[in-house]
Amino acid sequence: MSEEILDILKRFNQDQILNFYEDLSDEEKKELVEDIKKINFPLMEKLYKNSFFDEAINIKKIKPLQVISNKTLEEKEKYCELGKELIINNNYAICLLAGGLGSRLGHNAPKGTLEINYQNKKVSLFELYLEQLKKIKDDFGIYINLYIMTSNVNDQATKEFFELNDYFNYPKKNIIFFKQEYLPILDIDGKILLRDKAKVLFGPNGNGNVFKALKNNKILEDMEKKNIKYVLFSTIDNVLSNLIDFCFIGATLFNHYKIASKTILKSSEKEKDWVFCKYYDYPFMLPLSYITEEITNEKDINNNYIYRDKNIVCHLISLDSIKKFADIDLKYHRAYKKNAHIDLNGKLIKPESPNSFKFEQFIYDAFYYENDMLLYRTSEKEFCPIKVKDDIIKAERALEEKGV
Repeated sequence: MSEEILDILKRFNQDQILNFYEDLSDEEKKELVEDIKKINFPLMEKLYKNSFFDEAINIKKIKPLQVISNKTLEEKEKYCELGKELIINNNYAICLLAGGLGSRLGHNAPKGTLEINYQNKKVSLFELYLEQLKKIKDDFGIYINLYIMTSNVNDQATKEFFELNDYFNYPKKNIIFFKQEYLPILDIDGKILLRDKAKVLFGPNGNGNVFKALKNNKILEDMEKKNIKYVLFSTIDNVLSNLIDFCFIGATLFNHYKIASKTILKSSEKEKDWVFCKYYDYPFMLPLSYITEEITNEKDINNNYIYRDKNIVCHLISLDSIKKFADIDLKYHRAYKKNAHIDLNGKLIKPESPNSFKFEQFIYDAFYYENDMLLYRTSEKEFCPIKVKDDIIKAERALEEKGV
């Protein structure tokens, strides 16, 4: 163990990482040292300390974003033609955010490998999405390029799953995997946790890391070579996500937006969701703590709610904006979550409730660096995420009702 590493651990009060060091084999010691070298200790200390301070927001500086909804038939036809044109020219790609595990679902594997009942058979979430892409091949002869963001906890298992299933009869060259970055997980006192005696407990650092991950893995270069102009970003767990919505794509293009997000309308002020708005004239997500009943119920001159559009993580972003976001250090948000780890006695702790802090970046924070964006309001028929076990049955029923 080098003096430099010992000094860093002491300086940042993280000596507990070496609690079992003398018990390790030479190979295990090397593994632990390599994990320690991956940690940005000043950053972790900064994130931990800053996370206890609420963001100061001047509520007088919020404004509504433009929302498209209740389109006329003429507008739909116009938008759809533009959307189809982008796809036929192969200027459109999809990025699935699939870095998580299905642990909360009783599925200790990549969440995308979770199987649900679909058309009288068991189908994984990955296959469910690929079925949408195959329809485009049948209709237009185009294989849409699919980029899948994995993480340190599921990358190998995800790739093995696709190999085992022969890529679900989709061309291997049109499916590209890339890993997001990760950060150590902290206990409530700011101490870095251990996964086992020789390994630090790391976790994916949120879907907002996707832009830097695309750049660092040279995916942006691949997109440029393929002349991709717009990319749709969607989470893996929303089984109703429409990956190829011609009207949504066309509305974005027709109105000259670099960013557009699908939203659904909060039914009341009781819903615990952040909402889209403008803040100092830039796209912004208004935190829940600042959403008063008065803001939630504010309407425009046409009697439409203007601060009730919530995020369903379905974002259409131009390649130019993606490249711009890749060079920006987005802020981190602290999440209080359950994480298994070993304690100072070497005992494996499997918590029943949240016990540790995970720091994540979110995609929507990048939108603040563009001048404007479009909100495309859709219905709840496009939103049914699987977060807990009970959601699986809901998702299966939703798919059956939708008839997909």
